[in-house]
Amino acid sequence: MKLLPLSVALLAATAASISTAADSTVRELGRDWLARKDGVGLSIGVYAAGQRQFYHFGTTQLDGNRPPNERTVYEIGSISKAFTAQLLARAVVEGRAALTDEVEKYLEAPYPNLAGDGQKIQLLHLANMTSQLVDNIPDVTQLRPRESETLAVARMRVLSAYTREEFLKQLRRVAPRDAPGNFPANSNVGSMLLGVALEKIYGEPFAVIVQREIEKPLKMASGTRPDAKLLARGYTGEGEPLPPLQAELSYPSIGLRYSVDDLLRFATWQMVERDASVKLAHRPTWQPQSGSQGIALHWVVSESPHGRRLHCSGSTQGFAGVVDLYPDAGLALVLLSNKDVDGAQDSLRAVSVKIAEALRPAGAFSPKPAADPPADR
Repeated sequence: MKLLPLSVALLAATAASISTAADSTVRELGRDWLARKDGVGLSIGVYAAGQRQFYHFGTTQLDGNRPPNERTVYEIGSISKAFTAQLLARAVVEGRAALTDEVEKYLEAPYPNLAGDGQKIQLLHLANMTSQLVDNIPDVTQLRPRESETLAVARMRVLSAYTREEFLKQLRRVAPRDAPGNFPANSNVGSMLLGVALEKIYGEPFAVIVQREIEKPLKMASGTRPDAKLLARGYTGEGEPLPPLQAELSYPSIGLRYSVDDLLRFATWQMVERDASVKLAHRPTWQPQSGSQGIALHWVVSESPHGRRLHCSGSTQGFAGVVDLYPDAGLALVLLSNKDVDGAQDSLRAVSVKIAEALRPAGAFSPKPAADPPADR
């Protein structure tokens, strides 16, 4: 199968650039979120009507007055999982793997524990959040900080020092809590395991794969080795400053770091849906009986007043962010903050929905009829 080049194929402008009224609304929403949540900094990236626009609020750190800009780097948390799932989709389209492959196939020894109710964990289950594996190993919720070290810093220290060998050893002591495929639940363990499988599939380290398959074609900076001078300082909800997260094993789950410019490049490419692997990554693979929304390869898929919507979000100890795609309306939105305030992901999602409404008023848009979801693979 001949694939389209993995490039930022921006849509041709179908309308004028972002209106003055919409521009003012985005600025008001950003200032309001930062004030209400007592945030530190916030960057918003918008692709609409064939145009890219950026908005920045606050500062990159509390003890300075430097505002963020398009190149300021944020930790993106679980948005990293969308990159990992995209790499799996590329491998499937290229014939390197199948979504129904059992993950044990890509491990160096048998793991009979990676099964529940007679169902072995498949690559699909790792990518669509239905593996039923625990969220974290090591379980950082059980950590006790050292003297003169806060709990948040202790958790980051443990994640940074965690090795592949330790992960695979501890993986033998976990098992799905239910039959894989039954229902979605966040699992960093699942995405870390998918990262291990991808390294086997491609025969290269995860950082090399993501650079070659996504970052280089999209002209993105490195998400595994960002320029330290561009890093925003992360803060807990209590305002505690944190060191940068440098956890190699967590790249596939929560460890990638990008600027709003880089992440909007990825989001726009995803929204355009011209690549066969992107189309596969957006195909719903799990849906509730209500049919209200589904799970693709990590993306949450639903209908909105602006047509089909795909979104994902993430947070770390000191950052939170959201990516929203509206393929029918030609919209891609990215919101990144450097303070993980209480409910940050939910509140940023709410801001994103309001931005979409400002850019594409529901009464002025007629979405294309939704296609029937494809059968599970």
